[in-house]
Amino acid sequence: MRTPADELLEGAVDLHAHIFPQARLGEPGCVLDHEWARLARDAGMRGFAMKSHLWPTMAQARLLSETFPGLTAIGTITLNNNVGGFNPFSAESAVKLGAKIIWMPTYSAANDIKVGAYSSRIAATYQLPPPGEGLTVFGADGRIRPEVDAIMEIARDADAVIATGHLSAEEGVALARRAKELGLEKFIFTHALNRAVRATDAQMREVAELGYIIEHCFLSTFPMWQKLTPQKIAEAIRLLGAERCIMTTDCQMDFNPPPPEMLRMFIATMVHLGIGRDDIRRMVRQNPAQLAGLES
Repeated sequence: MRTPADELLEGAVDLHAHIFPQARLGEPGCVLDHEWARLARDAGMRGFAMKSHLWPTMAQARLLSETFPGLTAIGTITLNNNVGGFNPFSAESAVKLGAKIIWMPTYSAANDIKVGAYSSRIAATYQLPPPGEGLTVFGADGRIRPEVDAIMEIARDADAVIATGHLSAEEGVALARRAKELGLEKFIFTHALNRAVRATDAQMREVAELGYIIEHCFLSTFPMWQKLTPQKIAEAIRLLGAERCIMTTDCQMDFNPPPPEMLRMFIATMVHLGIGRDDIRRMVRQNPAQLAGLES
């Protein structure tokens, strides 16, 4: 049976889902990357961004894009300690190799370590303590660090996206303010509502009013994770407007459906909660396509 959600999934771009293997070979993924790509192509999706906490994904993305014509897999980098943290060379080399999204730190972020988010899984996997006190975008003077400025300038000049990763909500807002001063056009407040960030309405609204995008991830509503309600996401979409939001999955692990099915479920849930179909198209097609440089 074909549903409205199936139709809205056509042409969609999921800008946040995780590659397999993620942290180690033994971590159970739901699908291998080529299976993910095949499912996305068969669903009529336009593309997806491949995220890893540990290594850049441009090589996998290029291979999948060439293997599945008509589907665009998008390479990214996450600025954790294993790639040098706030290292402008890591950012520059990534965009020159095709990265379209530069995520701020996740497991290496001071905020992530403080709240015990992904850093706790990294520590358990590698039998290591969390990596020190973690990374923050703030320098000793309370301003955005010069090397973070340099990374945002690299993204600006390459027409790439800066996403806030697992920074705190306060850091995310401060980074958005600085990004605006630097002339960065593409900026995502990463899963602003999940338990690692917990942005307020005022914080999300400020980032949106700067002209940037607030991301809503469906993973946060699943029982094994943060237990965010879909109703809270719908409320945020109505507060901010669809023009300032994207819908993504953050899909990972074998107790969740594959990314294309998770995005279809997200779409169906928002339809059920009364979000208009044109607004959903904006959040899963137009906005992510613009961010990824796929407007044409």
